[in-house]
Amino acid sequence: MSPLACRVFRETEGVVARLVDVAIDDLTAGDVVIRAEWSGINFKDALGVTGRAPIYKRFPLNAGIDVAGRVVSSSDARFRPGDPVVVNGMGLGETHDGGFAQMVRVPADWVVALPAGLGLREAMVLGTAGFTAALALHRMEVNGQAP
Repeated sequence: MSPLACRVFRETEGVVARLVDVAIDDLTAGDVVIRAEWSGINFKDALGVTGRAPIYKRFPLNAGIDVAGRVVSSSDARFRPGDPVVVNGMGLGETHDGGFAQMVRVPADWVVALPAGLGLREAMVLGTAGFTAALALHRMEVNGQAP
């Protein structure tokens, strides 16, 4: 049995999302295969799977704009099997098969090692919005900005 995914299709009646088996070889290209453990449900995902906004740039496509999980395989030396990682943005769940799947395959440059002290679930509780906010705060610190 292939990994299960929430795959979105464009059909006569519009955008339709279904849980289907998707072989790893049928996923969009990438250097790193991740066994997904968590993915946030974002407003953007809700708009996409219901067909209320043109989120998806191609069909069929696995939904989910973020994912946290463990590396299954990698052709990039930065990531080894078992490494906990996070992916968000970069077209995930828009042009590239996303995180609402048991397995995700992405380019290595999109993968972020899970920061120490943060669990996979917690990373997805913070989600893409939290990750973006953290990047903004980091940049403010780098720029010497203060409240």
